[in-house]
Amino acid sequence: MAVSYADNAVMAKAHAMYGKRLTKENYNDMLNCKSLVELANYLKTRTYYRSDFDALPTNIDSAQIEEILKMSLLKKSEKLCEYQLSAGEIFYRYFVVQNDIRQLMTIIQLLIIGKPEKYLSSLPPFFNSKTDIDLYELAKVRSYSDLLKALEHTDYKKILERYRDNYSDDGMFILIENDLNKYRFSFLVKSIKLSKDRRKKKEIYETVNYRLDMYMLTRAYRLLNFGSPNKMFIRDFSVPGCTNFTEKDLTAISEAKNATDIVNIIPNTYYKKDFSKVDFKYIENATREMLIGQQLKGFRYYTNPTAVMLCYLFLAENEVRNIIHIVEAIKYNIPADKARSVLIGAES
Repeated sequence: MAVSYADNAVMAKAHAMYGKRLTKENYNDMLNCKSLVELANYLKTRTYYRSDFDALPTNIDSAQIEEILKMSLLKKSEKLCEYQLSAGEIFYRYFVVQNDIRQLMTIIQLLIIGKPEKYLSSLPPFFNSKTDIDLYELAKVRSYSDLLKALEHTDYKKILERYRDNYSDDGMFILIENDLNKYRFSFLVKSIKLSKDRRKKKEIYETVNYRLDMYMLTRAYRLLNFGSPNKMFIRDFSVPGCTNFTEKDLTAISEAKNATDIVNIIPNTYYKKDFSKVDFKYIENATREMLIGQQLKGFRYYTNPTAVMLCYLFLAENEVRNIIHIVEAIKYNIPADKARSVLIGAES
């Protein structure tokens, strides 16, 4: 009975948090903001982000707003992970791994551009206590060798070791990102298999398979847009057993000659119906719009608390991404109508 109560608590908390989401009116108001200070003040006084922007700097910049929003997302994840841990589930570990990888990608990007000192290690207590990474050592990293040393005794070192001599070469970042994401998704699949609730695994696989397939389509399209990658490299974006694509689909995607081929393949796959509903302009927008639809449907109808949690956090991440698009529009004087066109899920 205790487990059932805790499971229900996870779902109730996720739905309560989603109920506070930004409205269409909020998005319209933010798009009409003329400065970053005005936007930050709006988030502080008119939305549920008020506590995140409580200590608002006088002259806040775009990087600070983005950092505050990312921390807000981590806090949401932290709350749900604490509820889930009380339910006896191990899925909270996936969110720890996901955050670890985000931290690693940030420090690697800074190493590549020669500014590792700009890395700021700031995590909610839950993640600080659960991660295998020594965050104190990570904050002191000034070279790739330092990074590997900081990751001693973790799985991440094994993944990143192979890039010791070429991590900053052209095209290497996407390979590093892919390897880390494959580890993340494989960790999630392993967690699904270990789940105590065998009856409801189907819902988790549904949301995970969809997400992985959209990730693969986006990566394949972008790579083909920039050149002609090895077909096995494109296939390497998939996680065995976690896809709605048939073997025929996967072969067609990996053998695509150009990005347009990818677009033409989608209507002949499991995703035919969902793809027909989107106005294709950019691959990232199309796949994200499809994914938002699936995650929103899952959030409303799933009965597995972990599946609901996965869907909610994706929707929350999308909201943060939308706000960051508005931040960039204000920063670069992009017209509101043009900025609105890249927002996804702002009408729901």
